[in-house]
Amino acid sequence: MDARTPTASVAAVARVRLAAAAVVLIAAAVLLAYEVPPVPTWFYVLAWYPTLAILDQTIVLAGGESLLARPRDLAVMLWWSAIIWLLFEAINVRLQDWYYVFLPVGRLERWIGILVSLATVVPAVLLPERLLERLGLWRDLRFRPVVLEPRHLRIATWVGWGLLAAVVALPRYFYPLTWCAVWLIVEPLLHGRDPARSLFADIAQGRWGRMARLLVAGLFAGALWETFNALARGRWIYTVPFLDDLKIFEMPPLGFLGFPLFALEAWSLYHLLAAHTNRRSLLGSAVFAVLVLVGVDHWTVSSTVPRLAELPGVTNAVLSRLRQAGWTDVFRLARASAAEIAYRANLSPADARAAREAARLATLRGIGTAHAAALIGGGIATVDQLAAAAPDSVWRIVRHGPRPTLPEVRVWVRAARDAAAATPAQAPGPGLPDTPSPDRR
Repeated sequence: MDARTPTASVAAVARVRLAAAAVVLIAAAVLLAYEVPPVPTWFYVLAWYPTLAILDQTIVLAGGESLLARPRDLAVMLWWSAIIWLLFEAINVRLQDWYYVFLPVGRLERWIGILVSLATVVPAVLLPERLLERLGLWRDLRFRPVVLEPRHLRIATWVGWGLLAAVVALPRYFYPLTWCAVWLIVEPLLHGRDPARSLFADIAQGRWGRMARLLVAGLFAGALWETFNALARGRWIYTVPFLDDLKIFEMPPLGFLGFPLFALEAWSLYHLLAAHTNRRSLLGSAVFAVLVLVGVDHWTVSSTVPRLAELPGVTNAVLSRLRQAGWTDVFRLARASAAEIAYRANLSPADARAAREAARLATLRGIGTAHAAALIGGGIATVDQLAAAAPDSVWRIVRHGPRPTLPEVRVWVRAARDAAAATPAQAPGPGLPDTPSPDRR
C-alpha cells in the first residue's frame, strides 16, 4: 500500500467529517440568506471553521495527518494565529486601512468573536500549503541557491525595521510595505532558531517549492477571506489610500497582491512563536491581546449591530408600536415600504417614513445607530440627504472621536449616492413612498 494512502477506517472517518463540515457550511449559507440571527453577524466564523475542516480532512484523504489528531498543536496554532493578526491590528491603528462594522454590541461577545475569527488566519494559510504539498505540487522546485551569510541576515533585519519605520512615519504612502517589513524582521530570527522551517534557509539551498506553495495558499486564503467577509453583516471595510474607488468585494484589486506576502509572514511568525509556547509567553501574549482589543474597540470598531431601541430620530411611542408589530430587526425595517410599516404598526405616514429612513441610514454601509444619530442631529436625516452632501461637511458634523474618519465618511456618501441613483424618483405629495432596500454592500 502507498504510504500516502490512508487506511480504509481513517478514510471513512475523514469522509464523514468532510461531509459534516460541508453540511455546516451550507446550513450557514442558508441561514444567512434567511437572515436568521445571529448568523448574519457571525457568518464569517460560521463559514471559516467548516472550510478549515474541509481542508484538513482533504489532507487526510491525501495521506496527511489531521490537526484534530494533535489537539495541543491545534490549540497552539489557533492561539498564535489570533495573536499574529492582532499584531497587524496594532499596526492598523496607525495605518487606518480598514475598520469594522456591525459587530456584537456586548464587549465580551465582541472580543470573543474577534479572537475566534482571528484564530482562523494561520490555519487558512498553512492548511492549503499542506494540501498542495501532499498533492506533490512543487516538491522539487529548485533554482540556483542564493548565498546567505550572517551579514545578509543582519541587513534583512535592518531593512525590515527601516521599512516598518517608514510605514509608521508616512502610512499614507508606505502602507503596502507592511506586508514585507514584518517578514524581513522575523525570518532572520526563525533562520537562527529553526533552520528546517526557515524560508531563508530554503532560498539559500535553492529550494523554492515551499515558498511557491505559500504564495498560492495566501492568494487562496485571501480570496476566501474577502468572499466570506463580503457576505457577512459583521465585517471589515477597507479605506486604502489611492485605491478606494474600485473594489472586488471590499478589497481593491491591487490589494490582493498582499495576501501571498502575508502568507510568508504568517508562516515565519507562527513557527517562531509556536516553538516558544510556555506559561510566560502565553501570559505575555494574553496581556498583549487585551491591550490591542482595547485599542481596536477605540480606533477600529466603527459600529455595532443596530438595535431598534437605539434607532435615532424615532419617538419611544413609535418604537413601542414597531416592537409590538414585530418590527424588531432594523435591517428588515429598512427594506420594508413605509406603507407596510404604517399599516402593520398602526402609525401615521410621517412616523412610518421617519422610522424607515432612520433604519435605512443606520444600516447603510456600516453607519450604525450612533453615527446615524449624529447625522440626524446635524440635519442629515435620510439617505438622499446624505447623498447630496459633501463628504468634508458630513465629516465635520459627525467627527466626535477616532471614528468615523474622513475616508470612512466618503464610503458612506458613495454608498448613499449609489442607493439614491438606484431609487426611482418619487412624486411629491402626502403619499407613502415605496423605495427599494438600502445599499447593504
